Amino acid sequence: MVTSPASQTFALEAIGRIESDYPDKFGIPRQPGLAPAARAELVLEGAYADPLAVRGLDAFSHLWLTFVFHHSPARWTPLVRPPRLGGNAKVGVFASRSTHRPNRLGLSLVELVGIDTRDGVRLHLAGCDLVNGTPVLDIKPYLPWAEAHPEARAGFAPEAPPQVPVGFEAAARATLARRADGDELSALICQVLAQDPRPAYHREKADAERLYGVRLRDIDVRFRAEDDGFRVVEIVPA
Repeated sequence: MVTSPASQTFALEAIGRIESDYPDKFGIPRQPGLAPAARAELVLEGAYADPLAVRGLDAFSHLWLTFVFHHSPARWTPLVRPPRLGGNAKVGVFASRSTHRPNRLGLSLVELVGIDTRDGVRLHLAGCDLVNGTPVLDIKPYLPWAEAHPEARAGFAPEAPPQVPVGFEAAARATLARRADGDELSALICQVLAQDPRPAYHREKADAERLYGVRLRDIDVRFRAEDDGFRVVEIVPA
């Protein structure tokens, strides 16, 4: 019996896992780099936690991470509904960056901030768009001369998503002021909410009575939609 290449299966092993500011999927920016205040670490595991494996990596500013959408179902469909099209129009799964795809593989471009090899290997990252615990399969350095093409066509997503204003109630501001990471956390909240993390079907009309919540780091950020953006009502421990 001859096995065609298309029917082959391959065993993949995670080289490490992500520790990030995003405990849940809700609120994660839909593309990397949109929330530069987001902190993350890639912790290499097992035989891959060898400093020799990352020798020379600090000469690069950005990395490609191949990972698994481990919170997504294993099933896939040929048509998906991209949020950028309002959640109504359908396109082929291979014409999208949907998480519901064959093999659940993802690709993310992140900034490398630093490398810690004192006890294993930890890569400090910025602009990460990965949920906490994401299995990473591979790391490759980003080469701008080979991989940056500003003239490329971007289909139904030709520009970065629009940003909406984010305001804070006095109580929420006071909570942030009491934290050592308050300024950085405030920036992260603004960057996440400014992209409107709500499902597409919630965006047509603002409901001033509806309270949303998004988890970031160790807090639950509760906010309401306004006509021109969002207002953070309170910040409580997660």
